[in-house]
Amino acid sequence: MAGFRHENNFRELGGLRTKDGRIVRKGMLYRSGALASLDERELAAVKKMGLKSVIDLRGFVEEVAYPDPPIDGATNYHLSALVDNDGNEVSYSTKAMLLMAAKEPGINKMQSLGKHLYAYIAFDNAAYKKMFDLLLEERAPMLFHCSQGKDRTGVAAILILLALGVDETAILDDYELTNKYRKTLIQQEISSHKFLARISKNVHTFLWIKEGVYRSFGQNVIDTINARYPNYEAFFKAEYDLSHEDLERLRELYLEVPAEEAL
Repeated sequence: MAGFRHENNFRELGGLRTKDGRIVRKGMLYRSGALASLDERELAAVKKMGLKSVIDLRGFVEEVAYPDPPIDGATNYHLSALVDNDGNEVSYSTKAMLLMAAKEPGINKMQSLGKHLYAYIAFDNAAYKKMFDLLLEERAPMLFHCSQGKDRTGVAAILILLALGVDETAILDDYELTNKYRKTLIQQEISSHKFLARISKNVHTFLWIKEGVYRSFGQNVIDTINARYPNYEAFFKAEYDLSHEDLERLRELYLEVPAEEAL
């Protein structure tokens, strides 16, 4: 997004086209990495966006270490998107990911873990349920973020765009933009561990997951939904209690006819 350093992964969902030809309204739905990483100029730009809601999808430890700066007019919601079946927060630290990967079977343990986590958090997630509630309450413009704006934020964006009826290919293209925005960070991470990355596919995969994304992870979210439900409407009703009328209302609020077609 213009005016923001790419490594912050700050961008909006506006402009993406739906299957029925409408587009997501610009200036309503923003996604990013940790707001604490914004410089003064970037933060000033955020404060001019007229935000009503800032959704922090990080865990408590992350929030305390790098708290969100206050933004006038916006309410901050701390909604950890990564919890276990008992509601306890799951650590998203490098150490925790490596320990989980060690328990995973298969040749490429890190990819297996990544796909599992993505599919897991997309279902019956209280953080995303609250996010949709706020969208229905017209608490937008909204900014949702995690630490790097790619995993928990990436799944949130996938769910919002599916609810709005955006084409799956366009959704995954947008999801994969993280690799363009964070290209320098990805290359630096792999370069700093190039010896290990060359001799171990798992190490290379882990380093990529740490700073970037695999399109297959986003695809797995969509595939898992389609494997469990006959259509997206059934998914959103069962997992997020969104009725047909709720989905239509979301589209009424956050979609528009392209200007060139409205004439």
